[in-house]
Amino acid sequence: MDYCGENVGKDYFYIKLKYMATVTFFIRKNKNPASIYVRLRAGRKIDITVKTDKTINPKFWNNNWIRKAAAFGDKLNLENDLQSLILRRRNDTITVGSLISSDWLQNVIHEWQGVSQEDSSTYLVNLIKEYIKTMPNRLRNGKVGLSNGTYKTTIGRLIKFQENTRHKYLLKEIDLKFKTALFDYLKNDLGLALNSISKDISNIKAVCREAEERGLKVNRQVYSKSFSSPAEKILFTTLNPGELELISKYSGKQYLENARDWLIISCWTGCRVGDLMKLSMGNIKLFSDDKRVIQYTQSKTKKMVNIPRHDQVSGIIDRLGGFPRAISVPKYNKYLKELCESAGLNEIIEGSRQNPITKKKETGTFEKWKLISSHVGRRSFATNQYNLPTNKAIMAVTGHSTEKQLLAYIGEVESDHLESFFDFWDKEVLLQKLETFAD
Repeated sequence: MDYCGENVGKDYFYIKLKYMATVTFFIRKNKNPASIYVRLRAGRKIDITVKTDKTINPKFWNNNWIRKAAAFGDKLNLENDLQSLILRRRNDTITVGSLISSDWLQNVIHEWQGVSQEDSSTYLVNLIKEYIKTMPNRLRNGKVGLSNGTYKTTIGRLIKFQENTRHKYLLKEIDLKFKTALFDYLKNDLGLALNSISKDISNIKAVCREAEERGLKVNRQVYSKSFSSPAEKILFTTLNPGELELISKYSGKQYLENARDWLIISCWTGCRVGDLMKLSMGNIKLFSDDKRVIQYTQSKTKKMVNIPRHDQVSGIIDRLGGFPRAISVPKYNKYLKELCESAGLNEIIEGSRQNPITKKKETGTFEKWKLISSHVGRRSFATNQYNLPTNKAIMAVTGHSTEKQLLAYIGEVESDHLESFFDFWDKEVLLQKLETFAD
């Protein structure tokens, strides 16, 4: 190797060769584990940075190259390490007149790792990303288009897992050993609930199955009954009509009154909080005569739904001259607990919540207000309206495909459910008037 100069800096190490090419290794964050990046610079036209698959504890990132090489898992001398390989492959590429790009540099890293180009195309994270791209055109239950939200979440958790294990998993490596290691990490390190872990493993299994259908080699252990995660009974909290009445009477702090109004609206619309906070007068549409609906497209499913506007929702809108003031989800969750505590929701019930200190999910008995979060409105709507109008009408509002499972969605949007709600609520008001007259 012919050196023309050497320079050692605080956060990175590089060597210039006679061809004026510079290879730099560096980390961007001090969080452990920190990903190691490599940068190739040559003249004015080549300046490429890619992330290697290696990580390091930042406290070991220093100016001693030998320790850095060991951190890479490569104890060879400089002429055989990644840096030398990049410079050699650069010279080879320039000689034949080929293009040097980010993909080129990534392929050199794969070569250094002993991974073939064919193998590198089957990294699990990459396969999930490809799977997500096809989901808008996928067919399920006679409907086109699947939600990709849980798959994106799975990718994020897989990346954290790979950083923790310091290994990037290929499709052929997805076996029972991988499943066990992933399960332990998600449960013990991230503190996820069993149902969340089960969904991630189910997503991975679906991607593996699709990959095999495309002719890729899949480890048969993926189809084992053991390649799964145990589920647990869902403990969720809802607000019944009596509790909603107590909450609606709250008067005091302005920010809690604002949260109160949003909570009432969510319990009569079944909106997810992300969609709830985006509602405006532009979402109000005329249905028939004096009846109006709230029309919007769900951000998660990308499906348009029509929600009948209940009298209590109309009362809030009329009083405020529009919808309440939008607030962030973290603040909304915080305010809801304070609001429900002030309203006297102190009943001891069984439930699950995120521990405010450890940030991990815990199940036990708590005062009810401690279990209240932004999703309580959506669950309360489905629970309180169940079997009152037709269940099909409820599902058309919430987007659920079954009456009991709140996470499976349908793509159908119709207007028959609107009349069902209006008819039921009108009859309810009429019965209340008759009862008052009889008294």
